[in-house]
Formats: sequence, C-alpha cells, structure tokens
Amino acid sequence: MPLTRFMARLEQSLLRAWFPDTLRWQSPMRCSEGNSAQRRDLQSAAVPNHAGLAQAVEPSGPLIRVCVWLLTRSWLGQLASLLTARIAARRRAKRVINPCQRPPVVVIGNLVVGGSGKTPLVIALAQALKQRGLSIAVLCSGYGGKREGLLRRDLLDDPSMAWNAGWSDEAILLAMASDCDVAVARDRRAALALCLQAGPDLVLSDDGLQHHRLERAMEVLLVDARGLGNRRCLPAGPLREPLRDRQSSDWLLQFTGPETEGRTEANHAAEFGLGQDPKALSASDDGGLQQLAKRRALVAEPLLTVLERAAWLAGEPSGIDLADFAKRLAGSRLLGVAGIAQAAALAASCAAQGLEIDWHFPGDHQAIDLAQLMHDSVAAIVMTAKDAVKYGIQPVPVYVLVKTVIAPESLCLELERIARGQPTA
Repeated sequence: MPLTRFMARLEQSLLRAWFPDTLRWQSPMRCSEGNSAQRRDLQSAAVPNHAGLAQAVEPSGPLIRVCVWLLTRSWLGQLASLLTARIAARRRAKRVINPCQRPPVVVIGNLVVGGSGKTPLVIALAQALKQRGLSIAVLCSGYGGKREGLLRRDLLDDPSMAWNAGWSDEAILLAMASDCDVAVARDRRAALALCLQAGPDLVLSDDGLQHHRLERAMEVLLVDARGLGNRRCLPAGPLREPLRDRQSSDWLLQFTGPETEGRTEANHAAEFGLGQDPKALSASDDGGLQQLAKRRALVAEPLLTVLERAAWLAGEPSGIDLADFAKRLAGSRLLGVAGIAQAAALAASCAAQGLEIDWHFPGDHQAIDLAQLMHDSVAAIVMTAKDAVKYGIQPVPVYVLVKTVIAPESLCLELERIARGQPTA
C-alpha cells in the first residue's frame, strides 16, 4: 500500500478511536435547509455503504489496528500523551494577551486535531467585518505547503497555479473566499510582520492557539459538534493541550448539533443559559466547556452546499443544497476527492443523500493524480473547496462542496469595537 494511502487510512482510524461516541460515519453537517425532520432521520439512521465509501473508511487490516493501539492504548502512547500535556501546559503559561495591541490580533483556534471548522469561521468573520468597513488581514502557518510570504487575492485567478507554486491549500482558500491578503509563515510572528505591511484594522489568525510566541489581543476557541473526544492529549487522544488548569480563552464558539438547528443564538442563550453570563451553566451540564472561555456563543452547524467549479471560482455566494444536487445527478457515477481531516464524515453526508460516489482520500492537505482515476463511466467529479484549489480544468464537470458558517453577531460586534479602539461591552 502506498505510504500516502496508508497515512490517510490511519488518520481516519485514529479519529474513530479518539471520538468513539460521536464520529459514527453519519452526517455531521446540515444538508437541507428546509426539512429538519428529514435531517434528524438521516442523523439517526445508519448510512448505507455506497460505492467506494466502505473501503475508504474501513481500516486496512492488522497493521493499522496495531498502530492505533500503540498510539492510543499502549503504555508508550499513554506516556507520550502525558509528555504532550506537560509541555503544552508550560508553553501556554507563556502566552501574552495584550488588549491594547494595535492592530489587534485575534487567534481562532481549537483544542483538537482533525479539523473543527476554523477556516470556514475565519472566512465568515473576515467577510462580516469587511462589510462593517474594516480592513482585515489573515495569517496562517501554511501547513502542507512550501511557500511563505504574502499571498494576494488578485494573484488567484487560477488557484491551481498557486498550489503548484508551493502555496498551501488553506492559504489559497482563505485568500479566495475572504478576499483578504493572507500572510503565510511557520513562524507566526513573521507572518504577523507580513500582515502589518497592509496596514489592517484587525488581524485574524487561522489557528495559532498553541503558538504562544504570537502576542494576541483575543483568543476565540472553536469546539465542533464532536466535542473534545476522549479528552486525552496526543497521541492517546485528540487534544493538543490539557484541559486541567487551562487559562481561559476570551470566547468559546460551539457548533450545535442537529437537534438544535433552526434556532437563533438568542433562543440558545435563553434555553441553555449561554451568552453574557457564562456562570449560568454548570460544568456538569456542558461537560466542563464553560471553564474554557470567559464568554460563549452557539453557532449553527456548517451548511454544506454545492457549486459548479466555474461558479465557485467566480465567487458565487451560494450554491444548491446537497439533497437537490443528489436528485440532479441521481444514477450518475461520480468520482470524489476529500483531502481533509474529516473526510469519512463528509463521504457519509453524501451517502446519506443517496449519492453514488467513488471516494478517494489522499490525506489532509494532500493531492491525488486525477488522470489515473478517470475512466469513461465517470460523469463528474465532486471535491471539497480545499481540494478544488489544487486541480485545474478536468475533462468532466467538477462540483465543489462548500462549508459555510454564520459568524455570531455578538462576536462580530466585539471584534469591531476592539478594531476601532473602542471599549468592549
């Protein structure tokens, strides 16, 4: 088995081990705006094993099972987990929070590996703040790419050229979707220096919660619907840092599950005691999440829509619902590419709608040779937005799966205040 394929399957198997109660290859995203009852039925039903799905998400035999056991269950894995926790706790104690920082740097991060929706959230925040008349710059590490520097939106008429030039997929997607300059550097302070060249009112950092040398004005912690898994640190669990005695972030944004879809943030605050007073919810009610931040807001699950690649490149704001897409291509043989962390969950979302897709998971931030996978029976290609930046024109139609998030109004208001140098509420 090629190394990249092995690593992709190991990645999916580790996610299953880390999130045993929540990651069951069912749809974690909203697929239909209009029929919440149908969405709940899909969420509770077993997902059928359509073409390519079963072999894509199942372990590849005893070698992967042994690797997962060594990393998550053995004494060696437990020891490594304790070491990770100790080092991460010491590093976090050195973080610098500077509310008077100009321009303010706002770090959007999470506590777990395996993707939690940071990039769609950063895009949503950048778009919302730009609509309020603010100049926004974005910084990221450029993980998976070789190029560092300032990536300007006007250089991305053909994103595949930027990918082939060495820019990371996340940096390209951020620049395209947010229409902001994106500074890319492994050293976050170097990335910040690049951001400052554009003279922004506010800087958003995609990830960087654990990069404590980066001075910041505010931290926004994101927790998706999976929660925090088994609450162990790497490699025994998904946590990048321990929860015990952790200094609180400023904000916690928590994606809601399907049972709470369709309600507003105010509805959530009234029902669950969220909002201005984080003490209104006890640790026993929310699994201790309230201790992670000073203020909280619930955010609707990411909405999954589909656009033709040409429309996506042109910046069309919205596409069609996944259920409608499934009806349009019913009976068609589709090729799927998902080079993301939660690839199997995405595949299950599509399978739940009846889409017959032959999925290929190259691994997070990785690409695959599409020419070797093409054959006469393939009617179209389906891929994520992060994958779509890597490939040029194809011999069949290409459809892009886009995840969008609605930025909380309360957080946007506070970010606008600190960007304009005004006191926060």
